[in-house]
Amino acid sequence: MDRIRHVLHWLRGRLWIIPAVMSALALALAYLLLFSGIVPTGQDGAQFWWLFSGDPGTARDLLSTLLAGMITMTSLVVSITIVVLSLAAAQLGPRLIWNFVRDRQIQCVIGLFIATILYILVVLRSITGDLGTPHVAITVASALAIGCLFALLFHVNKLARSIISDTMVNDVAESLDQAITRLPMESNSQERERLPRPDHRLRRALELTRSGYVQLVDYSSLCALASRHDLLITLNIRPGQFALRGSEYGALHASAPVEDDVIYRAGQAIVLGLERTPTQDIEYSIRQLVEVSVRALSPGINDPFTAVAVINRLAAALASLANRCVRETHLRDNAGVVRVVAPAVDYSGLVDAAFHQIRQSAHSQVRVLIELARRLTELSFLVNTDRAAPIFRHLQILFRVTSTLPEVEDRRALERIIVPTLARASGGEIRADSPILAHFRGD
Repeated sequence: MDRIRHVLHWLRGRLWIIPAVMSALALALAYLLLFSGIVPTGQDGAQFWWLFSGDPGTARDLLSTLLAGMITMTSLVVSITIVVLSLAAAQLGPRLIWNFVRDRQIQCVIGLFIATILYILVVLRSITGDLGTPHVAITVASALAIGCLFALLFHVNKLARSIISDTMVNDVAESLDQAITRLPMESNSQERERLPRPDHRLRRALELTRSGYVQLVDYSSLCALASRHDLLITLNIRPGQFALRGSEYGALHASAPVEDDVIYRAGQAIVLGLERTPTQDIEYSIRQLVEVSVRALSPGINDPFTAVAVINRLAAALASLANRCVRETHLRDNAGVVRVVAPAVDYSGLVDAAFHQIRQSAHSQVRVLIELARRLTELSFLVNTDRAAPIFRHLQILFRVTSTLPEVEDRRALERIIVPTLARASGGEIRADSPILAHFRGD
């Protein structure tokens, strides 16, 4: 399923696929109306008020006008799109451009314009004295042109909404939420250690044949391969990491020498690419949100409200991740024997990826620091005890940052949020001269 999702993600990121399909459908429609004989081309069009009823000369003039107008509108659509992409790259980050390219609505609008142009071209060149006047085909061309007018308005509205920071933050956050819902629930570590596994002494290293980001690990294929040949496969890479050619990404543990074909098929389960993808990489969407926030906090943009929106969505995602594991580290076959042992993304690492850069960029933005403190405090109540440690660690760092704020009231506002949570974690009392305050201040 992950491999299919990876292929669909690749197809969705290709801007030309939907326009190509729509263009093929437009050419098929033109052939059906002109040459199939199902729709007569020489019938009298005056019997229906909505049907084109002119002669071939009028038809050619109409189609020529429609063709020129469609080419102009298509140029306008492409120009508007390029301008919006340039603004989005500067304001939100160049890596978020793919979110515009993958938008099916934008792809369909561009496809409609291109398909209409091709349809009008085919109908225009078919108007001859022998064929007659294709009344239905010309009427369809007019209808497509009218549809393109409304599509142009929709496209402008879509791009105007897409460039709003909150819209982009919500889109990326929804992708992150969908990825989280596909994750299995966290299992007990002691139960995983008691699972039966092969005790093979022969070890065969697995090496990468090229460098790149790990976009996909086909765990199900590896598990089936290991079960079929009675192997235990251990991996030391995970989706999202950058791996170097020739480095060891895992090992095969077997009771007998392993054939090269098995090594090759194990390597085929690791998909490498030039960029990270969100198929199995939870940190991918987190870093996209962080990039939006960091750019919003830059002196050139100075938009703390976007940073606050990002913090809220990151906190919601981390709360959902609290009871889930990014990837089950012990994969079993149908007999219940462990066949694949793979590393998991540490929850602490995800918390660091979400909040470190934002806190560093917001060192003087009190509004952002207060919101970060509130969300971290709420997370400390929502996560399990074993996963609360990175939350408290970030609160401690944030508490030490308060000493650098020049305004006393700003420091007190942050302390009122952070100190009760840290005191609850350490079992200390909350007093002005409490040792816990001196400890967290670094006194």
